[in-house]
Amino acid sequence: MTQENSLFLHKLFVDDKEILASSSGSINFSGNNNLNQMIVTIENIDLQNDSFLNKKVELFLEESGHDSIPIFRGFVKEFTPDETKITLKVLDVRHVLTGNAGIKINSTDDKNFDGKTLGQFIYEVVTDKVNYDNTVIGLDMLRDTDPVVNMDGVRGDNLDAYKVMIDKIKESFDLTDFEKPLSSFIDVREDSEKSNIVITKDKVITDTPSYTFSFGDGIQNLKHKRRQPANTVYYQNNRVLKFNNRPTGQVNTTVSQLEDIVETRNLALQQLLLEQQQLDEIDLTVNKCYDIGLGSLIHLDVEDDDVRGTHRVQSKKITFGKAMQCTLRLNKKPVKLSDYIN
Repeated sequence: MTQENSLFLHKLFVDDKEILASSSGSINFSGNNNLNQMIVTIENIDLQNDSFLNKKVELFLEESGHDSIPIFRGFVKEFTPDETKITLKVLDVRHVLTGNAGIKINSTDDKNFDGKTLGQFIYEVVTDKVNYDNTVIGLDMLRDTDPVVNMDGVRGDNLDAYKVMIDKIKESFDLTDFEKPLSSFIDVREDSEKSNIVITKDKVITDTPSYTFSFGDGIQNLKHKRRQPANTVYYQNNRVLKFNNRPTGQVNTTVSQLEDIVETRNLALQQLLLEQQQLDEIDLTVNKCYDIGLGSLIHLDVEDDDVRGTHRVQSKKITFGKAMQCTLRLNKKPVKLSDYIN
């Protein structure tokens, strides 16, 4: 079956039924542990009386002609009808773990998650509190963090389960190469039947990139902005640590104060190194590889020496309708190490 307008290449399904009316919208994969979100408008007033809330929604871009795995799968959280159309706000499967209606956990001195890893905690919470009747969140692709993070010390009543996960994953920081620290994040990976929760670790920037883009192959538009990274860190009791090379002047930042002054100074130094890693902020509009995952490495084969090379995908936005477009955000300002070390 095809849509009413043959120019629409995508296919939209609600509760496993294809929506044949014209539809358009956008999907935001904003990264940094945030939930993926789709806003879709359906041009059919006859659907106004249907019940959409909490219904499963799947979008297939048909980029390869007949996709078996949706580019996005989620559940309707808001439904807005008007005289000519309806608009749906759809969130990915992690929404069941967070927010007012999400899973809450209790952790006391007597009954807690001490001794478990973050991966084990996620598996237990999803298995016991989400997937008890049927598989809502897939666990087949779940692996633990590297380095491993333990759940020791988590205490509280009615804790937001996903917030606990986010707080803990920020402790997983790979400092194998002290000058090039690697963080991890929680994401969703689709398969043909379900949405799987996964833990993804940043790839080393010198690893082989997954894709290559050029103006002759994939790039439609490129916007490049070089930001000035912080080169001076103030820490405990107005102490200061300065980066030697400051050709454009002083740019300040701060870090959290730890109990030990030596540890705080190390944190300040690591923050400076993070700031110097990724100076560029690139918005790349492409016409291929819409399914590229967050955290992936791509190579830009362009003439500009400031842009040519390998970059990380930090976020992604796809718009669909009479035409499709994908914009990748590369090398957004680096995470703060103070967010990852308490």
